Amino acid sequence: MIQNPVSRAERLLRPVAQLHGQTRLVTAALLIPVFAAVFWFTIPRGTWPRVLVALLVVTVVYALASYLLSRVSIRISHDCVNERGFFTTNRVASKRIESVLILTVYRGQSLETVQQLFLLDTTGDALLRMRGQFWSVDSIEAMASAFDVPVRRVEEPITGAALRRDYAPILYWFERWPLLGAAVSAGAIAGLSLVLILLMSPENLVVG
Repeated sequence: MIQNPVSRAERLLRPVAQLHGQTRLVTAALLIPVFAAVFWFTIPRGTWPRVLVALLVVTVVYALASYLLSRVSIRISHDCVNERGFFTTNRVASKRIESVLILTVYRGQSLETVQQLFLLDTTGDALLRMRGQFWSVDSIEAMASAFDVPVRRVEEPITGAALRRDYAPILYWFERWPLLGAAVSAGAIAGLSLVLILLMSPENLVVG
């Protein structure tokens, strides 16, 4: 355990800049070939307006997601930490922060590692979390040194399985139960796919 110097300067942290570019590339790689192929087959048949409606729906969803991502930030001040997440906000009073835990975790199945930071309260519950996939090392270190609390660093890298086994109480629910998280994600994707299919082929709806 080490003790940090007190830092009272307000600071605004943003996710890594590459995150926006990676999101655009993945979205384009998934959607452009699909819609290009569908337009290719529907234009000669005159049913392309349905595909256009589906494309507009996807575009609106993507624009909303991009807007929400652009607002993600963590503001550090002397008396609190204000986190603005993708869908939620979280305000942590500095007096509740008892310690900081920094883990080094393998990224997926590769040998690449990322840091994960947790602000913990007196009972060991997580008040705030920063994952290296989304936050830079500088941002994580800025949070680690922001308050005069002990910092525990686990330098030896651990796997995702070890993370779930040893630190389950401070993880997200979909990390503690990965199969349930995968099922929810698959259901959401299936639901969106069904909506798009119905938009492109409304005659498949049978009203009895």
